[in-house]
Amino acid sequence: MPLQPLTSGQFAEKVRAVNRPGRGAVPFRSVTAECALATASAEINRLGLTARAAVLGVAASPTTRVTLFRDGARVAVGAGKGTGHQGAASAYFEALERYLMSARDNRRWTADATRLLSATVVAGQSALESDLVVRRWAAEFPDAVAACASYGGVRYPTFLTDPRYYRWPVAGDDVRPYRSLLRYSSSLGTAAGVDLAEAVYHGLCELIEHDGLGQALLRWFVAGVPDVDLVPVGDLPDGLRSLHAEAERAAGAPVHLLDVTTDLDVPVYLAVSRTADGEPTRLGAGASLWATDAASRALGELIQVCALSPSAAGSPAGQRLATWPALQRCASMPLDQLLSGPVRAVPLRADVAGDGSPGWGLEHVGRALARHGIGYHVCEIAPVGSPIAVATTIAPGLERFSLVRHGVPVIPTGRGWHLWPSPDQATITRPHPVRAR
Repeated sequence: MPLQPLTSGQFAEKVRAVNRPGRGAVPFRSVTAECALATASAEINRLGLTARAAVLGVAASPTTRVTLFRDGARVAVGAGKGTGHQGAASAYFEALERYLMSARDNRRWTADATRLLSATVVAGQSALESDLVVRRWAAEFPDAVAACASYGGVRYPTFLTDPRYYRWPVAGDDVRPYRSLLRYSSSLGTAAGVDLAEAVYHGLCELIEHDGLGQALLRWFVAGVPDVDLVPVGDLPDGLRSLHAEAERAAGAPVHLLDVTTDLDVPVYLAVSRTADGEPTRLGAGASLWATDAASRALGELIQVCALSPSAAGSPAGQRLATWPALQRCASMPLDQLLSGPVRAVPLRADVAGDGSPGWGLEHVGRALARHGIGYHVCEIAPVGSPIAVATTIAPGLERFSLVRHGVPVIPTGRGWHLWPSPDQATITRPHPVRAR
């Protein structure tokens, strides 16, 4: 469905029309969606920005897209997951996140937060020992200097956490010596919320989500172990079954829910759907302490992908990787090939008992990482005085190989390295048995 531009009044009315009455609180959010939407609007006004909202996609499952402007120039775009107030709040917060991530007045740019450090010094920090990109930077360009922000005592290069940084680097940071590593630059781990716990929880879950996806791609298409755990639609609770049906309507094709949870035991799901021949598989991913939330996020993201990218005609990402067939398969994720191998039906994982607050979720996810020797470190981004929190979280060792889906030739960045050399040398550790609901 084509984009539908709306005035602010029309948009508010449409939000009220599709907002589902009687919905409970959104898991792992600190306030109601209505309150979050008001907070985001207040921050946009405080920053001197203007917002334009649009609704696209199928009418039953609309996707909100918000564009931010300063003096008529576009500065950021965000898209939301979910319907009604939740979908709108999600879009507004993502737009603010993307704006503040690179804004010159964010906290990462302040003089006391940023230092120019050599690759050797950065890689020498014990907390970054498991980050293979940082180690590669030091091995290939030991004297290269880059701006590094503070993550609670750990210094980490900004060029790896802000994809737009290379356009306006800090004075003294000549990006050219390490430009070959810019392919590993991403916003993974950066998230926004009404408070810091919410932002960090969702940033950390995004890293865990891509750790699961990256290891699955490596296992399936590089190590040659095409084992798939599939959650049957009939085993889903009613709410997720309805959302699954909405995803199928948006995709215009069957949708499969895959469990790619790793040994961290934090649920990670992929919602995937076939496309026309030669086009990459459409994919939505989600991770959360609650499996129901993780699956909902995966299905919601697939709906969003279908609305924002109705067609992947030409598959430029896959074409850029034609020289590397295994990487090309990772980028396109051929679903027919994947599902033709061993497929195991598994139930949706059980939700652990808890209050579903961001603070509670962050505590338990942090423990899950610590059990595997993985720590996380946080850099606050939103300016002092902002009513929202935007933060970048890093968790050295978690895999970011999923960046291959953007059509860039990458190799494993952390825990997936053992899957890289060859199927003969790969050591496959399957997740713990799934507990029935």
